[in-house]
Amino acid sequence: MTGSGYDPIALAAATEKVVVDGSRRKYVQLGRPLRFYGGSTSATEVGCNLRCRFCFSDKPVWKPKKTGRFYSPQEVFEGLARSARKYGHKIISASASEGTIGREHLLELLDLVEKSEFVYVLETNGMILGNDPGYVMALSKYNRLHVRVSIKGDSPEQYHKLTGADKSSYELPFAALNSLITATVSCNACLMASFSDNEGIQRVRKRLYEIHPGILKSLEIEKITLFPKVFQRLNKSNLRPLRVRKVSR
Repeated sequence: MTGSGYDPIALAAATEKVVVDGSRRKYVQLGRPLRFYGGSTSATEVGCNLRCRFCFSDKPVWKPKKTGRFYSPQEVFEGLARSARKYGHKIISASASEGTIGREHLLELLDLVEKSEFVYVLETNGMILGNDPGYVMALSKYNRLHVRVSIKGDSPEQYHKLTGADKSSYELPFAALNSLITATVSCNACLMASFSDNEGIQRVRKRLYEIHPGILKSLEIEKITLFPKVFQRLNKSNLRPLRVRKVSR
């Protein structure tokens, strides 16, 4: 990749050396109830390959060396299953970092999910999957998997401003979605649109339509929540969101 900004693929490789040990990966916790997807249980992963200035996550992204501890796929599955059964959830996931870091760990975890009553939602920024169609093919054998690809902004320029990453890597989540759809992996797109006007949102909708018209039916338009640390980070970068999500009291 060329231009200014870091390379998310190189950062993923460097992060993996910190948060992955064989088939084990770092987590902060292994199961808490969330309201998403009509009620789900999520673990908190450690380690991401983007540095989004609007990200709600703190230490799992910014201080991976000092955060969490290593768990095996079996331990993660058991933690998620225990919590999901307690709350009657059928959907499990992991969040707060990048879900595709640690391929061996993820695939072994999905092997366990495949034999269970749960559906696993893979939360990803699409960088690694867009760069590696072979990884997507490895995911295509799972029937109890759904991949949620988050697009960070409505243009390469906005993406660079929000993440600090090289503009050219903005194309990767679109490539990921194309590969996922081609491989018939259940997926949907999510646009982080807090800094986008209607024209910008329509620009992304058009790009997604060109990949596959049906994907627009499940497109999520996401707004950030201005938690104190998020507000401070944005203020420091002189970034002003146009749309925000209010924190429930």
